[in-house]
Amino acid sequence: MIGDIAAHPNSAPLAEGMVDLLDERLDSAPRGRAVDSLADYVALRSTLLDQPASEPPALQSNTGEFSTVSLEELVDAGAVTLHEAPPTVVSETGETPMLSAKDVRLGRAPSRWGNVAAPGAVTVRAGDVAVVIGTDVAVRVCADAGALLGPGIHLVRSNVKALDPDFLAGVLRAAVDAADGNHVDLYQVSVPRIPPAEQRRYADVFAQLTELETAWQQQRSNMERLIRSGFRGLAQGRLRPGTGDE
Repeated sequence: MIGDIAAHPNSAPLAEGMVDLLDERLDSAPRGRAVDSLADYVALRSTLLDQPASEPPALQSNTGEFSTVSLEELVDAGAVTLHEAPPTVVSETGETPMLSAKDVRLGRAPSRWGNVAAPGAVTVRAGDVAVVIGTDVAVRVCADAGALLGPGIHLVRSNVKALDPDFLAGVLRAAVDAADGNHVDLYQVSVPRIPPAEQRRYADVFAQLTELETAWQQQRSNMERLIRSGFRGLAQGRLRPGTGDE
C-alpha cells in the first residue's frame, strides 16, 4: 500500500527509484497510442458539448377526469387484438426477418430469422404496438410490415379509426413503467376514452417524450464512454491533464 511505503525507513530512495522507473516507462510509451486516445476523447467531448439538451414538451394540469375503458373491453368490442408468437417461430434457416425482444428495446430493424409457416406465427403490420415487459421494458410502434413477431413480445393491434397506435403506445408505456418490472396484465390496462382527434394531440406529446428519452440515452452512452476513456488514458499514461483549450 502507498501508506506502507511512506512509513518505511528507506522510503525516500525507494520512492525516488519508483519515480525514475515511471518516468522511463512513460518516455518509452508509443506516441501513436497517445494520439489515438486523445482523438477519441476529444471527439467524445466535442459531441457532448455540441449536443444541446432537448426541450421537454410543455404540459399543464388537467382539471377534468377521463372515463376509461380496459383493453379487455376494447378486445371484446373488436377495436383491439392481442398477439403472441410461439417459440417454434424461431428458425436459423428461416427466410423471413423476425423481430426479437432486443430489437424492440433498441428500436432497431429485425435482426433474427423465423419460419413463417410455424403454427401460430404472427406477421407484423405497420402501426402494430410491440410491448416487451420485464426489467428492460420497451414499447414501440412498428413502422414497417412483413416481419415475423418473435417470442417474448406482446403485440397490440388496434383499429386505427378508433384508436391511434401512437396514443395507445403511450398509454401502454405508462402502464408497464408503473409496474416497475412486475407482471403486467395488458388486458387490465385502462385506456382513456377520448376522440381520435384528441388522441392525436396526446400521441404527438408521447412522441416528443420518446425523442427526449432517446436523446438522453445517447448522451448518457457518450458520457459513459468519455469517462471510461479519460480514466483509462490518464491511468495508462496516454493522456495528461490539459487546459481545456487543447
